[in-house]
Amino acid sequence: MKKVLVKGNPSGVMVAGALFTVVFIIMSLSILSVASSFVPSWFVLPFIIVPLLILGVILGTGARILGGGKKASSLFNEASLTETSVAFPEEVEYELGRVFLEGYWSYEHTTTSSRGSSRSYRTRRRFSVEEKGRGLEARLPEGPFRVELRQDGTGTIEAPALRIRGGRYDGSLIVVLTDEGVVEGEGKLGLSKGEEVAQVSFRGDGKFLRGSVWAELSKARKVRVEVGSSGIWRKVAEGSTFDFTFSTLPEEKTVMFSHYDSITPRSILEKLWSGPVVMGHGTFELRAVLDIPMGRDVVETDIFKVKFGMETGKKMGTKEERG
Repeated sequence: MKKVLVKGNPSGVMVAGALFTVVFIIMSLSILSVASSFVPSWFVLPFIIVPLLILGVILGTGARILGGGKKASSLFNEASLTETSVAFPEEVEYELGRVFLEGYWSYEHTTTSSRGSSRSYRTRRRFSVEEKGRGLEARLPEGPFRVELRQDGTGTIEAPALRIRGGRYDGSLIVVLTDEGVVEGEGKLGLSKGEEVAQVSFRGDGKFLRGSVWAELSKARKVRVEVGSSGIWRKVAEGSTFDFTFSTLPEEKTVMFSHYDSITPRSILEKLWSGPVVMGHGTFELRAVLDIPMGRDVVETDIFKVKFGMETGKKMGTKEERG
């Protein structure tokens, strides 16, 4: 079991905001001092008050994120984990349910930018409560999860989670990405263009999807195998003739400690992965691409499913799936 702490670090933004405010006020006062004979004295007030208000918002948001990170860090260091439960150093009230996170870019028009607009990364959060409790110990949330993230952190994460309400850990969040699952599906994909011929076969094997590629290529560079969902694709393997094995599940159960007010898909991506990520349970696409130089690639797709639960012959969990 992998235990990780995910928290935001707004220090850079807070320092940059403070420097911008100071520079803006100094420049405004310098300009206005030259024009003091043409404008009334009160005219200078907005040029001081508005930047200070913006700075206050930046510092307030940063302080809230830092405070949430401190609570999550305390819980991370003081709580004890087993495969099925978490023990707290003191009695807490908590909620069990599912957390949904969506990262996206917000574009705003500005006259100070040479491009006329600026963008900022934002996160939508939602927590669906399924059960409430109080005590020194709670069971770890379990169930299927889904991760669909682009390289810039945009995309969605949905997973079982525990949120603490009140006390010195208020708002702290425990998110569980299980390694339990069974892959269902098998098939063959045929690719051809002129003398270029390739075949991709695949089948589910426990928590893995295993397959092989056979190809006779003359002008084509290679065959590429990818897994994807919602327009997000991740390369699995490429070559001419080869075998491949991959899983949409983590190598081991991953338990993340964070804070509900500051957790973002991008912070999780930076902590756990790199590049585009397509993981979890539900329905996925397997795509085979015949890479044709100076021509249109040949593409074929099929689907496979990953169900939450243990492998055949072991105790099965909830059969909930997405897709």
